[in-house]
Amino acid sequence: MKKKTAVLWLVSFALLLLLPRAVWLAASDRFTTQATENSAQEQLPRPDKDNWRKYGGLVENAYNNKVPFRSQLISLNSLLDLYVFHEKSINDKVVVGREDWLFYSAESDIDDYKGTNLFNENQLEQIADNLRTTQAFLADRDIAFFLFIAPNKETVYGDQYLPSYYKKGELTRAGQLVEYLRQNTDIRVVYPVEEMRAYRDRWSLYWHYDTHWNAAGGYIGARQLLAQMGISVPPPEELTFTEDDFSGYDLARMMNLQEYYEKKKPKDMNYIVTGYNGNNLQAISIDDATALVYHSDSPDERRLFVVRDSFGGGMAPALVSSFRDSYLAHWNGFFEQSMVDEQDPDVFVLEIVERRLDYLNLFRLSE
Repeated sequence: MKKKTAVLWLVSFALLLLLPRAVWLAASDRFTTQATENSAQEQLPRPDKDNWRKYGGLVENAYNNKVPFRSQLISLNSLLDLYVFHEKSINDKVVVGREDWLFYSAESDIDDYKGTNLFNENQLEQIADNLRTTQAFLADRDIAFFLFIAPNKETVYGDQYLPSYYKKGELTRAGQLVEYLRQNTDIRVVYPVEEMRAYRDRWSLYWHYDTHWNAAGGYIGARQLLAQMGISVPPPEELTFTEDDFSGYDLARMMNLQEYYEKKKPKDMNYIVTGYNGNNLQAISIDDATALVYHSDSPDERRLFVVRDSFGGGMAPALVSSFRDSYLAHWNGFFEQSMVDEQDPDVFVLEIVERRLDYLNLFRLSE
């Protein structure tokens, strides 16, 4: 190779490497710069005596999160996977189902659906023992105890919208646990999967582009829990469901395609649910990561305490309007046992979504 040709190739290669950075510096204010696919926003670390062994990896992660056009490149890759290569598993977090339904695959949702992650006998007994101990702790304080399991989106809609190569198991982990608790304890367990399936074709009960149930699903779940408490609220047929396109879009964000799915027709499906007695419900304090605090003019003067995840937040309007005062504490990093005595409730609900049932191996209230 002639010297001039070699120099030309080297210069061209250097420009190829530098051009994206130069364009980014000149026009970055016109592009999305945040990592909208839910990755951590890592800053360039400083070397010190504690991180020197892993410093190279920390720098690489920080650089990867700041690389020019990162967000746009991730979006482009996801769209290529969808429409050119017809991939159904876009990344290790999202499965693309039929009719544009998205499903979560980063935790146990798919294994829950297939029934490939059943508890063993020791795990079932450990959970039962934890819950019996919790029940006794609450009974000593005259507090009624309920366990509520929110069904995964896949459990309700998987057979309709997951890719056909995912086969539903005859026995699932949630079904196994519910049956075990009902046969071996007197704990009141609410798992409204059949009720959800009964209404799933009349209304979309979960957002198509998000892991969570929407207001319609939250109402049906809350109604089943209230029924176990002896509280009656109207059946869905007697209510008004006004269509609304608000969505959490957490699954779309994992593919960096929130803007894409926001523009699709029809948009994601939510509802404003009206027609039940809200008893002048007032939100005293709302922080989904910590606590949701409510007061209402309900004739039932009991106090409600819920240890919950985000599904519990979706149930809140219909659930808490049936109690005078309600305190809903997030289980992840916020709830502490001392809160029970501080709040002095009459009813305690442990709410957990199906994919996080392993948490029940750890949850235990005791003296």
